[in-house]
Amino acid sequence: MSLDTPLSAIEAQLQDVETALMATDPLTLEEAAQRLREAAFALSQALERSGGQGTWPEGTAARIQAIGTRLGLLREQLARVLALTERQTASLLPPVQGVTYGKAGSAPAAPGARIYRAPG
Repeated sequence: MSLDTPLSAIEAQLQDVETALMATDPLTLEEAAQRLREAAFALSQALERSGGQGTWPEGTAARIQAIGTRLGLLREQLARVLALTERQTASLLPPVQGVTYGKAGSAPAAPGARIYRAPG
């Protein structure tokens, strides 16, 4: 199998993930990310079968480097979107001030609600 097919597939999937990220559609992004993982796995299998770097066709190393660069940029974009989403969520749902039933991680001061205590 030629490396051109899996390289083209991963390049197409990268474009799909970038498009889904810009569209802010989480379901489409999740599906595109899954297909990207599958394409990356197929590429890794093809690279293992192709042998060493010296046996690759001309331009393959440059394409792989470009894919790595795009993945890095995509990771940065996802981190920015995550930070923005966390800020938006915090503005809609402020952090909880306290725990309903006493302090978090501590034993309750009372033995429990009266309804749950054994009679007697």
